[in-house]
Amino acid sequence: MDVFSLTRGLMAIAIVLSLVGCSASKASQCSKLSDSVNKMRPLATKFQQEGKTYEASVRAAAAKNDFSAFKAASASSANAFNSLIADLDGLVKEIQAIDLKDETLVSLKNRYLQNTSAMNSAFKNNSSALTTFSTIESSPQGLKDQQKAASDLTQSAATIQSLVVEEGRLVADFNNYCIEQK
Repeated sequence: MDVFSLTRGLMAIAIVLSLVGCSASKASQCSKLSDSVNKMRPLATKFQQEGKTYEASVRAAAAKNDFSAFKAASASSANAFNSLIADLDGLVKEIQAIDLKDETLVSLKNRYLQNTSAMNSAFKNNSSALTTFSTIESSPQGLKDQQKAASDLTQSAATIQSLVVEEGRLVADFNNYCIEQK
């Protein structure tokens, strides 16, 4: 075997090893991002559960025509939302801290962060509306405050719905890219 053939063989091995290393790196980066992003699922479930709990409490208060129970349910749900919002803030920071080299994954991460931050902002608007509900008085001004809070709640619910659709697109893009890398 001559030196030229040996050099070509070693170069081919080096290229193959670097490609394998690159693929492993992308797979590793996909895994890191996926591990953190998947933590959103249980949080989303908790947000949904709290929303259902609030709706049930409001229905029960309305059936009894109990304004105090309505205010208490609103305060309780606002507190629960605030706790979940803090958890989501922590998850956003965790995802921001993930060091990615792959440009496509960086772009997906940034899109996900933008979407999640917008969702968190909508959850904060929900919490603010619930807090308003918990403090309104039975007066003409209280009625205006209640109507505005109800409008804000409806608007943030619509925003959340569109962000959930976008999150579905992001997950599909992520899965298509990362499955392609394996």
